[in-house]
Amino acid sequence: MRPRRAGGLLILALLLALAPLHAEPPKVTATAVRAEFDRLAVLPLWPGFEPFKTPVAIYDGERTILVRHPSPPAEFKPEADFQVFPGRHPAMNANNGVDLGGVKTATLIVHPEAGPSAREWASTLIHETFHVFQRRRHPTWQGNEGELFLYPTGDAALLAARRLETEGLRRALKAADAREAACWTGQALERRRERFGHMPPGAVGYERGSELNEGLATFVEKLSLGKTQGPDLPAAEYGAEDVRDRFYAIGWAEAALLDRFDPAWRRALEDGKTASLDEMLSQAIVGKPAAACGFTPAEVDAAQDKAKTDVQTLARTKRETRDAFLARPGWTIEIVAAAHPLELRGFDPLNVSLLAPGEILHQRYLELGTEGSALKVLDAQALTEAAGEHPLFNGVKDLRMTGLPAEPKIGQDGDLTTIEAAGLTAKLKGAKVEKGDQSIKFVLP
Repeated sequence: MRPRRAGGLLILALLLALAPLHAEPPKVTATAVRAEFDRLAVLPLWPGFEPFKTPVAIYDGERTILVRHPSPPAEFKPEADFQVFPGRHPAMNANNGVDLGGVKTATLIVHPEAGPSAREWASTLIHETFHVFQRRRHPTWQGNEGELFLYPTGDAALLAARRLETEGLRRALKAADAREAACWTGQALERRRERFGHMPPGAVGYERGSELNEGLATFVEKLSLGKTQGPDLPAAEYGAEDVRDRFYAIGWAEAALLDRFDPAWRRALEDGKTASLDEMLSQAIVGKPAAACGFTPAEVDAAQDKAKTDVQTLARTKRETRDAFLARPGWTIEIVAAAHPLELRGFDPLNVSLLAPGEILHQRYLELGTEGSALKVLDAQALTEAAGEHPLFNGVKDLRMTGLPAEPKIGQDGDLTTIEAAGLTAKLKGAKVEKGDQSIKFVLP
């Protein structure tokens, strides 16, 4: 019996030794992110940028902590050298910059199950504090989000030129030789000049402003992690409708190339000596030795053919997405405000899609309101119909939610109708309620 027992103990010891290899990684907490943020915040990332000067709020699925806020709202209670709100504070709608207690505060929503480390989450918070810095120092460093819904995503020729521009930047970033990098940078900028020449001025301004806004914030975020070589741009580029997602990477790519060709560019941009990253990059390569390079006719033809196919696919996908949304089983809510449209108070530009003229599918966050009425959609889908010429910014006359798993809870407080449903909270003044079979319509006066 002794040998068998010894063998069993040996196996048990081996299993115990191997167990940590399969253990769940420690949960990322708000305090762990704060500690990593404090380490990254001392790095020299941008002229005049001091992350410690911006209050931050971090929600980790259990509580919201508020750090370095000069006048914390009363609902936050002191703990150590920060304040705590149990649960998710109402201001925590997204990674953003919000007015909290009258002070601009960078917010971060940590998803512990998502995989990033505390240090990676902290770099995202660096991104958000840089946005607060931008709004304070450079309010023009942003695009008009209203242009997102007017952007010419259905133009195959513009999409093909965009793809070639991105490919030029991708080759420039990967080029070890400075002459080759300068040549491909020039090729990318030439495609951009051609493309911008056929686009509405509003769309051009939206690109340039968003590259300054999101591109530079991404550049600073990645610098905090020691990533200095620029993004690994995808060879297949981006989807026809992925306009805003592309800004993060392209602005970062332009900044990384500027680091290569003009080390003094950050100071010059901070001092207001130029208007856009692409124009600054164009100036930076003037007079630089460049190798011979260029896209072959076959590459140009392939980009054009792919763009035509993608534009057709996008149109079909939008129709199918709209039909699928309307057909979702479960309860349906419709809010009608034709006489006095609901005004836009907040939305997530990263999670929206223009499905049809005047119809936008919001897939994460939306806030609307008017005198006496307010509603908020969070972590749910809603389809809005425009009240005016712009698909969203002139107000909303109809909002619809489908696929709700349970009957919405409706209350009455004087002339206010309250709604609580999966992903929706609302207070509607003077609403007429019409109930159907698994559907409820609220008509505003």
